Amino acid sequence: MKPILELLNELNPDEDFASSDDFIADGLLDSADLQELFSMIEEEYGVRLAGTDMTPQNFRNLETIRELLADRGIEFDD
Repeated sequence: MKPILELLNELNPDEDFASSDDFIADGLLDSADLQELFSMIEEEYGVRLAGTDMTPQNFRNLETIRELLADRGIEFDD
């Protein structure tokens, strides 16, 4: 299972996600990126996310993504 940061770097390799507290506000992710990341997460972690999960609040930073997935029973060491 790839860490979230690795998925983000695959999506947009030129961006510095590790230094951002808000991927959306900092312009690191747009709506198309969110859709792609949503699909990548579902595939990588074998989880089914609801359409209502695709909100900027859930994808604001590494912590909010971890919280979303923790609610689905997925824990991370990264």
